[in-house]
Amino acid sequence: MKKYLFLLIPFILNAYEINFSKKFTKDLIPNILGADISIIVEDKREKEVIERLDIFNNKIKEYNKVEKQLGTFNIRPQYQRSSNSPKIYGYKGTLNYKVETTDALNMGEFISMITSLKEDRDTSVSLNNLSWRVKDDSYNVILDLLRLESIEWVENYAKNLSADLNRTCSVKVVDLRNNILHTYRQSAASLRLDSSLKRENVPVPEVSQQKISITTNYKLECK
Repeated sequence: MKKYLFLLIPFILNAYEINFSKKFTKDLIPNILGADISIIVEDKREKEVIERLDIFNNKIKEYNKVEKQLGTFNIRPQYQRSSNSPKIYGYKGTLNYKVETTDALNMGEFISMITSLKEDRDTSVSLNNLSWRVKDDSYNVILDLLRLESIEWVENYAKNLSADLNRTCSVKVVDLRNNILHTYRQSAASLRLDSSLKRENVPVPEVSQQKISITTNYKLECK
């Protein structure tokens, strides 16, 4: 038994660990066009503000070629300062929606339809964060593929390293908990829209590839 332990000691002393990180990247093609649209109405009468915003709201609800998520709908008084006490001189109402679609033509048609309802100077329509993004399901699939690639890569790396060093190298740790994700998204500037805007003139950004990257940490042991 003592001889066995004596022979084992040099083997243990010659073992060593290798720690390193590697980055994995895939290209993505964005497939969802989204934007935030804001309608602001100002009037001396609160009832008038509500009625005019309702026109926009009903038209938005009727349009079924884009997905819509109601953000905020609020009306607040506007005050005029005086020497004695603030005086209400009008009301300001805001209607916000977040919209998404897979078809840029539908987005253009939707925006053109909204701006065509703008008849008064005290009504403004703004478009914000118009950009392409990757659908969540597609994003998660690519992320899973990257994780699988990082595992398969290190298994092959360990085999090749074993052959090159004439040792037995095995994977001890594959750390996927602290992945560093990098994505790039291109968006258009915020725009105030005119009622004469036509569908074909909506400034939709071009679809360009986005990237997603993960950095995986490894620990290998060679004996």
